[in-house]
Amino acid sequence: MLKIRLSRRGKKRQPSYRVVVADINSKRDGRIVERIGHYNPLTDPAEFAIKEDRALHWLNVGAQPTDAVRRLLDKQGTYDRLSRLRAGESLEMLAAEVSGVVVVAPAAVEEVAEAEETAEEDDAEDESVVEAAVETVAEVASDVAETVEEAVAAVAEAVEDAVSNDEGEEEANEENA
Repeated sequence: MLKIRLSRRGKKRQPSYRVVVADINSKRDGRIVERIGHYNPLTDPAEFAIKEDRALHWLNVGAQPTDAVRRLLDKQGTYDRLSRLRAGESLEMLAAEVSGVVVVAPAAVEEVAEAEETAEEDDAEDESVVEAAVETVAEVASDVAETVEEAVAAVAEAVEDAVSNDEGEEEANEENA
């Protein structure tokens, strides 16, 4: 079984520590599997740095931290990211949060590309719908224009007939009188 623990360095009364991954049966300052950080309790505030990606890796494969290392990992926010790693987020993205480096996930790039393609297809569909609507409106407008022309012609004929009948009646009235 593996432990993430502190390995002491420094002079008497001037301790500094390495954060290491070691077998549970090895001595405190003995054989290690990997060095993943350091801790200096003498500075104010205490200085520590732990490689986030390696800590997440070892925690994910089952290494158990000591109480002191657990407090350091809590301060760094590693346990929150560990739960997100187990939920499916990528290790690179989580490690980049600590370092401040912007990492673009390949899945995100693919999603953006798919969204752009979909938007282009939607634009093409929208344009075809607009063109069809314009054609329909043009057809309806021409039909309405023909109907209006026919109605105007019919009204004009009726007016001409009414005028000619009035003139004919006036002439007949004048002849009778």
